[in-house]
Amino acid sequence: MHMGHELAKMTWKEAGEVFKKAPLALIPVGSIEQHGPHLPLGTDMILAAELARRAAALVPEAVLVPAIPVGYAAYHGDFPGTLSTSPATLAAYLGDICRYLVRHGITHIIFVNGHGGNLSTLDLVGRELRRKGVAAATVLWWDVAGAHNPAWGLRGHGDVVETSMVMGVDPTLVRLQEAAIPRNKSLTENLPILDGTNCRFGKGIVKIHLHTCDVSDTGDMMEYGHAQGVDYSTSPREATAEQGHEILDLVSRYIADFAREFLRVKLSPLAE
Repeated sequence: MHMGHELAKMTWKEAGEVFKKAPLALIPVGSIEQHGPHLPLGTDMILAAELARRAAALVPEAVLVPAIPVGYAAYHGDFPGTLSTSPATLAAYLGDICRYLVRHGITHIIFVNGHGGNLSTLDLVGRELRRKGVAAATVLWWDVAGAHNPAWGLRGHGDVVETSMVMGVDPTLVRLQEAAIPRNKSLTENLPILDGTNCRFGKGIVKIHLHTCDVSDTGDMMEYGHAQGVDYSTSPREATAEQGHEILDLVSRYIADFAREFLRVKLSPLAE
């Protein structure tokens, strides 16, 4: 295994040589947002950066771009420490970074995304890159983890899986004694909140546009129905660094396998 081509640690001359043989960029995209009483504000950034770093070490054709720390997280903004940019600002920022990468020879870009609030922006940026003939993709670690092991499916914001993964990176960042299974609020006795967006009404589900403070007093929350077959009674207190290492290893290897296959994709610019 090579050490990975970390862009921030290279000189410009070294980067020039790497770009001649590494046409793929891995861009971790995170968020600085509350993660309940037991996880750090940088959870999404930390996990995206670690997964991208591990994957880059497995793919010699990949360049690891420094993590984008702040994404769109305005709906968490009622909790101290949360930072957010607007989707338009995030799109412009990512677009500028990608333009320089393409200028240096990058033909394929994978966003390793750690935060659901970034998805619509990454879709816009990715489609614009494709229009220019650049192949772009976004990997969501929680979908990959849950698809490989139902026990690793997403339970919620600050759940046992996310907690284990942070412990796998740095256990000193987790305040495990503060962790508990969160209780989502109800807007009325007939409108229980399933997650940050969806409410149940009768036999159907309605999207109601909420902030996290409407859902949870502690910031962490359940996301019922996101993953199939998960045990929602599992507390984040059951998290372990060992499980975190397993998940990080599996997902990073998946990203590396996908990256090698993705490099076979060839796209031409679209007509204006």
